[in-house]
Amino acid sequence: MKPDDVEFLSGMVLQLDTTIRKLVIEEQELVHKLGETRVAELREFWDGELIGEEEAEFKRTLDYWEKILIRTWAHLNRAHKSRATVGQTFMKLNSKL
Repeated sequence: MKPDDVEFLSGMVLQLDTTIRKLVIEEQELVHKLGETRVAELREFWDGELIGEEEAEFKRTLDYWEKILIRTWAHLNRAHKSRATVGQTFMKLNSKL
C-alpha cells in the first residue's frame, strides 16, 4: 500500500472516531429527552421486532425527536461498519509486512 493510502486511511480513522463520539453524545441526549420507556419501544422497532400492522401503526406515531434518534442509530451503524472496514484494512496491511 502506498504511503498516501496509509495517510488517507489514518485520516479516515480519525474522522470516523470523531463522528462516532459525536453521534454517541447525540444519542445519549436524545435518550434522555425521550425517556427509557419510549427508547425501548423505538429499539424494538429498530431491531425489526414489530411486524405488519403493528409496525405501520408505530411508524405513524413517530415524532420529530424519535425520527432523529432512529437517524442517529442509522448513522452510528454506518460509521461503526466503516470504522471496522478501515481497521480490517490496516490489519491486512500489517500482516503483509
